[in-house]
Amino acid sequence: MKRYELLDHTADIGVIAYGPTKESAFEACAEAMFDLITPISDISEKTRFDIEVDAEDLESLLVTWLNELLYVFEVKGLIFKRFEVILIGNEQLISHGYGEKFDPKKHTLQREIKAVTYNLLKIENQGDQWCIQVVFDI
Repeated sequence: MKRYELLDHTADIGVIAYGPTKESAFEACAEAMFDLITPISDISEKTRFDIEVDAEDLESLLVTWLNELLYVFEVKGLIFKRFEVILIGNEQLISHGYGEKFDPKKHTLQREIKAVTYNLLKIENQGDQWCIQVVFDI
């Protein structure tokens, strides 16, 4: 079951991701981002890659982390299917990403995401769930 929906945006592409906790909403954002790059249904969980980031607030933490994941994809060629996120306050994040090396024989590159933006960024607690809206520069 998808934990996100596409956001209609003129030049870029955005998503609205949901989760019962902040952490699960962060995980849904990252899953959505990689699903936009290549179908995550085609990704196997062969390796784990850990990332820790610090930022001044929750919004910056999300953007910094997602951009770091894009960097790992660009430099190391790793794509991810699933994430485990641990938030320490609103200023530190530890994550475990599960995936594999990108293989053009196995994975279809649907689109290139250049960066995660602050444009229209929202992180909200809506009572029984967290909702995150984020736009990607393509």
